[in-house]
This record gives sequence, C-alpha cells and structure tokens, in this order.
Amino acid sequence: MASSSRFRNQIQPYEIPFRPGLELKAAWTWGAAGALGLMGGLALGMPLMPLLTTSSIAGFFAWNRYKIGHRYQQKLDALHQSAGHLWFISTDEAETHYRIAREKDAIWFGRGFRWTKHTAERMYYLLGPGAELVEPLETKQTTESGEFIGKVWIHALETERDILLPLDALKGQTLILGTTRAGKTRLYDLLISQAVERGESVIIIDPKGDKELAANAKKACERMGTPERFAYFHPAHPEDSCAIDVLGSWNRATGLASRIAALISAGGDSNSDPFISFGWRVMNNFIHGLLILGQKPTLKSLRTLVETNPTEFTLAVLKAYIQQNDPKPEILHSYLTAKNGKVAEDVPGQLAAYKKFYREVLSRTAASPELEGLLSDEEHDKEHFSKMIVSLTPLLAMLTSRPLDTLLSPDPTTFHGRILTAQRIIDQNLVTYIGLDTLSDSAVGQAIGSIIAADLASTAGDVYNYQIPKPINIFIDEGAEVLNQPIIQLLNKGGGALFRVFLATQTLSDIAARLNGSQQRANQVIGNTNNTIVLRIIDQNTQETQTRKFGKFPMSRMGTSLGSGISPHPMDMNNGSYSESMNLVDTDLFPSSEFASLPALQYLAHFSGGTIIKGRIPIVRD
Repeated sequence: MASSSRFRNQIQPYEIPFRPGLELKAAWTWGAAGALGLMGGLALGMPLMPLLTTSSIAGFFAWNRYKIGHRYQQKLDALHQSAGHLWFISTDEAETHYRIAREKDAIWFGRGFRWTKHTAERMYYLLGPGAELVEPLETKQTTESGEFIGKVWIHALETERDILLPLDALKGQTLILGTTRAGKTRLYDLLISQAVERGESVIIIDPKGDKELAANAKKACERMGTPERFAYFHPAHPEDSCAIDVLGSWNRATGLASRIAALISAGGDSNSDPFISFGWRVMNNFIHGLLILGQKPTLKSLRTLVETNPTEFTLAVLKAYIQQNDPKPEILHSYLTAKNGKVAEDVPGQLAAYKKFYREVLSRTAASPELEGLLSDEEHDKEHFSKMIVSLTPLLAMLTSRPLDTLLSPDPTTFHGRILTAQRIIDQNLVTYIGLDTLSDSAVGQAIGSIIAADLASTAGDVYNYQIPKPINIFIDEGAEVLNQPIIQLLNKGGGALFRVFLATQTLSDIAARLNGSQQRANQVIGNTNNTIVLRIIDQNTQETQTRKFGKFPMSRMGTSLGSGISPHPMDMNNGSYSESMNLVDTDLFPSSEFASLPALQYLAHFSGGTIIKGRIPIVRD
C-alpha cells in the first residue's frame, strides 16, 4: 500500500490549458433540474423540506460545474477579446503612472505580466493541439489596408498589470531591438518622459532626425514647467540649433586626442591600427601645442594644423614654452646668433636655433614629452607623415564645414545661440535632442554621432574620477549607425558613473556590420547590456539569438499509444491496449519564429536578474 501511495504521489497531473467550458452545459442542466423539480413538487403538493433538499443539492452541483466551466470559458473569451489593438492613454493618466513609479524609485514599462514556463506551455498548446481555438483570430493579423498587426492573443495568456522595474536595474544598460514601425520611438517617449519627470539629464542621439521624438521631449519639459531645460541640435536647422563644443569639457588633454581617434576607428579597435595610433599621437601633440600657446583646442584649429605645414606652429610653440620657463637671455641670445654675428630671422633658422637651445639647455631642467613629440613630428619624413594622417583630413573637414564649423566649434564672441558641453548638460540637468541627419548625409551624420559619443565617454570618465555621480540617461536610436569604441566603453563601464545607456537597433547584424563585420565585437556589445527589450523583429539571426538568451524550460508533453491484436486461433479473444505518458522535453521559452508575430508596441523583455516580462506600451495623447 505504501509503495502504491508513493507511486500515485509521483504522478504529475496534466491540465489542458485551453478548452471549451463544457461544464457550463452540466451547470445549466443541474440548475434547470433543480428549478423544475421544485416547481413541479410544489404544484403537486409534495412536502416542502424534501423539495428544498433536492433542489439545494442540484443547485450545489450547478454552482460547482459553473465555476469550473466559467474559468475555462473566461480563458477562451480573453483570447478573443485580447489586447491586440493600440492602447491610448491621456497625458494626465501617463503622469499618474510616472509619479507612482518615481515615488517607488522605479520606471514604468506599461502593462504586462511575467513570462513563465506555464505561460510558455499555454502558448505552445495554442500553436499546436489548440490551434483551432485561435484560428478565428488569424484574420485579425492584418488590417483592411493590409498592415500587419500580429498575434494579438499572445498578450492574453495571462492577466496584465503595471510593470515597474527598479531604477537600479538600468545601470546594466539596455538594448532595444525592433524592426521599423514596431514601437521603438513610442518606447523612447515613455522612458524619456519619466527621466524628465525625475529631473535627470537626458541626451537623445537620433541619426534620422525624428521630429516627433524631439517634439515629445520638448513637451515633457513644458509639462514639468521647465521649458528651458530642452535643447535642440540639428545640422539641417542651424538657425534653430544650439551649439555643442565637443572639445569643450575635459580634465586631461589626452582625452581630446582620443575623441578624434574615435572618428578614425569608427567601429574598429583604436589600439589595433597603426594609422589610428599615429593619428592619435599627432592630435595629442597638436593639442598640447595649442595649450602651451594658451589657445583653446577646437576642431577648426586642429583641421588647420593638419592641412598646413606645421613648421611655423612648432616654432611658435617652442618659443612660448622656452619663454614660460624664464631662460637666461644671454644664453638664449648666444644660440640665436650665428657665427657671422647675425641673429636668425627666417623660420627654418630660428626653429633650428630654438630646438638646439631646448635640447642642450632647457630639457635638462624642464623637459616636455609633448613638446618633444611635436618636434619629432616636425622632423618626420614629410611624405610618410602625410600618408599616416591622410584619414584625419576628410574627417575634420566633415566636422568643420558649414554649418558645423560654428555648431561644433563655436566661438562665444560670434555665436549668439546656446553653447553646450557634455559637462554643462549634466550640471544643468538638460534634455538635449541631437539630430544627426544621416538620411541627407550619412557620412557626416555618422561622424557627428561618433565625436559626440566620444565626448560623452570621456565625460563619463571624468564624472567617475572627479565628481559625485548623478543619473544621466542616453538614448541612442539606430545605434548601429554611430556605434564606436567610446559607446562600447559607455556600455561596459558607464554604469559606475550612473550613465544609463539605451541602444536601439533593428538587427544584431547591423551592429556586426558597423564593427567591421566582427561578430565577436558585436557579441561584446550585446554582452554589455543586462537588459534586452525585444519588439517585433523579422531578422532570423536576431530572433534565434534572443531565443537562446531567454533560455529553455522542461515542457510537459503528453503522449498516447493505441494497440490491438488478433489471435490466429479461432477460439482466442482479440486483444487491445491503450496507454498515456507524460515526458519532460527541453523547449525554448519563447519560439524564435514568434518574434515576428508580436503586435506593434508589444515586447518581450529580459531584465537584469533574469526576469522575463511580456508587456505592451501605451500611446500618450494630449
């Protein structure tokens, strides 16, 4: 008996996730029988107590059957009334959700539910044995105009509720995947509005220049009563644009050279290419030379130095450095005076004399590695030097042509608009929209995005090293177009400076293509994001990658077998057999093919800590 009991305890019950509420018919039958019996008995004058007893028993069975049947019927009704249509809320409703989330130190991601193995089993049932239950809904996958809607019943597998994610989870950075018109812009609207509500700095990098995204960010500032927090940058609209001095904030001059080197490397590794390393060295020497002269480094001044003979610049820097170290006039004069008693007046003669004085006298007490680097560049083979910095010229030309000459290298004495730096955006908690206009000029737009990303990465390092960090939210749309080494550094290490980076792209292949086709470096980008939000995606490789990330689960799978046999002996009986079995099979928690079936503004998210959420995003209307 004990063995039999243990065997029964090991049997796992299996319940079909969806089926018609067959018990409802029995409930109506029991209810009708009880009612008819009571009325018939009263009409015939039968004793009241037996009638009430039998009617109560019938009523109990009717209620019991109704509860079970109603539960199953509700599941089916929810599928047919599933929330597949667009969800609109008013601004007041949205602000209520934002306020609640802020009070709980959380961020609101719309409404949804946790995606568990039980949810996945329900989905697989409807994709397999229960497919006929959702077949009537397949006609809802497209509108009358042929626009794709998706499998709306996926969001009806569980009861939805408000999704609140702790703000600390966003330190791990967030990757957003979604094809065109899947809802990336609306998701950004939701997240940006809440960052504005919290009073935090917001930087939006938008390659294509989405007018609605800029307008919604501006409205969010206006709703908070702080319209002055909004700043707008767009090369196609210089009359309305602020200026961003990309070399305006720094603590170490070498960081300025690294920002320029990031332009050369684009998606590559800045340490692996000799041209990049040589370009960094040249820029570093030029920048230190300008600082010795007391001049502020700008993209325009660096372009001038790259395109002209650096001899006169080197002489001016050398003179300034020597004078700053108070040389003895008689000794310096002796070096400047030739054997014939004449003082050198031409540039080559003066340069030779000043170099000799520096190397024989001043370097013993006040050597300057930066100045020596500049002298080394001046003495370098001119032809080889030109070849090694050939990639700098077009990049600096892109960033200093009109109107970028004033928008990225502003002169405070002539530019009458607003001049920003990355540090100023952080200090003043500004909401800055940066349109790159890559649709009109992809090369220049990508260069702008890369230099701004390099500026942000350098500033993040300064915040981490020298300041008390406060949250900075960076939203990058179509991130593959501006992805470079500084952005990878932000994804990897920006969390320490409280930089929250949201990187949106359509496919993972776009990231690999930007990184010179390196799948390993693309995996590095993906691996640096702890949170992944997947809207509708149609690229097969991206689908499969995300399915692997969501993992597998042991799904219960029922099996049945039938058997029959006929004995060759006439007097023997026929025989038959029937058996049921349930096996656990490792199955994808979310099938890759169904990512293409997600309706617009619906997502599946893998958040920090392993929580998986199926959710949907509202459209906020005034």
